[in-house]
Amino acid sequence: MSRFKPRTCALLATCLIAKSAICLSQTDTPSAELTTAAQIRALSAAEASQEIPIRLRGCFMAKEVLSFAMQDETDSLFVFTDTDLTQGLEHGDLIEVIGVTNPGDYAPCATATSVRKIGEIEPPQPIRTSIDALYTGQMDAQWVEIAGIVRSVERTHDNGSAPAAVSPESIRQVDWGSRLTLADGDTQLVVELREELDPQKYVDAKVRIVGHCFYLHNGNRQFVRPILHVPEKLLPEIIQPPSRSDFGGEPIPISSLFTFDPADSKAGHRVHVRGVVTHHRPGLAVWLKDGEQSLRIESPQTLELQPGDLVDVLGFPDLGTYSPVLSDSVFKKIGQKEPPAPVKLDSIWELSRHDSNLVTFEAHLSEVQHYSDKIELLLEGLDTTVRGTLLNGQNRIHRMSWEPGSKVIISGIAAVGEGEVLPFNGVWWPESLHLLLRSPSDLVILENAPWWTAERISWALAAFLAVAIGTIGIVMLASRRRLKEQDQRRAMAESEFSAILNERNRVAREIHDTLSQNIGAISVQLELVRTGTDQFGDSTRKHLRTAHNLARTALADARDSIWNMRSQVLEKYDLGEALERIAEQMTEDTGIVASIEVAGLRRRLPPVVENNLLRIGQEAVTNAWKHAKPSRIDVRIIYRRRQIELIVEDDGIGFDVEKLSPETKRSFGLVGIRERADLLVGEVDIKSRPGKGTRIHVTVKI
Repeated sequence: MSRFKPRTCALLATCLIAKSAICLSQTDTPSAELTTAAQIRALSAAEASQEIPIRLRGCFMAKEVLSFAMQDETDSLFVFTDTDLTQGLEHGDLIEVIGVTNPGDYAPCATATSVRKIGEIEPPQPIRTSIDALYTGQMDAQWVEIAGIVRSVERTHDNGSAPAAVSPESIRQVDWGSRLTLADGDTQLVVELREELDPQKYVDAKVRIVGHCFYLHNGNRQFVRPILHVPEKLLPEIIQPPSRSDFGGEPIPISSLFTFDPADSKAGHRVHVRGVVTHHRPGLAVWLKDGEQSLRIESPQTLELQPGDLVDVLGFPDLGTYSPVLSDSVFKKIGQKEPPAPVKLDSIWELSRHDSNLVTFEAHLSEVQHYSDKIELLLEGLDTTVRGTLLNGQNRIHRMSWEPGSKVIISGIAAVGEGEVLPFNGVWWPESLHLLLRSPSDLVILENAPWWTAERISWALAAFLAVAIGTIGIVMLASRRRLKEQDQRRAMAESEFSAILNERNRVAREIHDTLSQNIGAISVQLELVRTGTDQFGDSTRKHLRTAHNLARTALADARDSIWNMRSQVLEKYDLGEALERIAEQMTEDTGIVASIEVAGLRRRLPPVVENNLLRIGQEAVTNAWKHAKPSRIDVRIIYRRRQIELIVEDDGIGFDVEKLSPETKRSFGLVGIRERADLLVGEVDIKSRPGKGTRIHVTVKI
């Protein structure tokens, strides 16, 4: 520290700002040679990656591995070298650096191709700052001076790594350094030094340190935390020696930590406490009880302690989640007492007095999760949900047969759960609990869980659902197969019906063109013979009349056969129009009123459906006309999305459906109606009562 002459921070800051402004104006043409550190640091990462030529003159500050830090009148800069170009250079040498710009991984820097000493210069004074200021991320490569309390000192290799083991041979072969943790309030900083420090001399001391600030950063060029590199032969300056370096004197009560004390001048320094061990995790933490209060001690010591051990502890008070903790601690066993018994909790509010203490209470186990390194428990107790953790030690924990739903007594180290909504001021009463179990014996089953647990019910429901889904799938597949078969049969039936219909139409045409025409001609000739001559006697004329009547009857039968074989009316009209024409023809000059009503989306249907429905409607109208003696016949066709309905209703004399003989049913055409409906896989509903008319309702799915 005696090597640096004092210079005011205001003067240095003014100089840096002025020089930076001048250099920023010179960076408008990045292709020109850059001559100051400020010009390089003002570049963007994209501009610095263009390897712009540089020629710098400044003070050599500190050497790293294949890199070094330098500072000119404008700023500090970090410089990489492909080979060690800094042999023989020391802090305070005036150097000239030739090379190109480098974008760096965080801030722009340089790559040197030539470094030569051109003289000596008075090193610049460091910037006096704080640890908090380093966390802004704006002081990369700056020569700074900070102050704080040393929390820990650790011996390291010269590459910054802590040695795995220490032996006299390794001490002679390795260049040792030190890594210390510096604290200023709640903020801490890691400092790397090339000199070996004595922990007894520096831990808990307030020191002033000078070095270069560098940043740990991520792959997105974002800083994570600062780290201070101190050059060789520079030791921390002790401002205030350690207030406590051993276990001498009386310990303070745990209950006095972080309580109001206007006369306390030892804030930030370590304290001496004493207590009885309730739990210990070697290398991590130990929990102590002192009177009614308990404390978590964070210590890297691996000496194993047992519950009931009386220990002295030196450590730095820090704020925990709810109660204070001691960090960077060392402990010493001084005696043995009875292991503390767990405190029974009856309410979550009591946790405020028993944070970090060994507690116990009754609860219901609601969930158990097994992981490779721990078992996580969820319990319902103290009118809240409690989270419990059983950590694996050196011997792995066997999978515990703890069943959710069991009533248990659980013990462990209590801690206020993280994530609570804190009040703005006043008293914070905890509302959640996290329990650290020391061993599997900390959980005792009082009542086993019922066999039908929520998990088993879920599995049973899942199995039932799987069976139901499988059954539904099988039914759907069977239904699809059945529908496919029905479609195939229907297509075959329609094909067959079309073929039959075409054949009938052909036969009907043949009968019409040959037999019907010939019979008609015979009838005409017989009529001419019968009326055209008087030569025949009565007997002959009688035979001629009989022959003429037979010819006319044969012609009528031929026409009926043609009509039954061929549905010419459907070739021009749809089902509704065809039935309307048939009804009009049948009731013409009979005094019977025929009405046709069509509802729904009117459309053409498959031929097999239309022809059979036409025959059913024709038979129903014919039956009404021949047998019912009605005054009106109403025909209604209803088109629906997947079915069609045909209703024929009259107001005739009616009949008793139940008392009709098979012969009468056949003579009424009812058997034919049912057969045609069955052919279409349809339904027929015939309703009639004497004196109340008849209603025939046919439903066919499309």
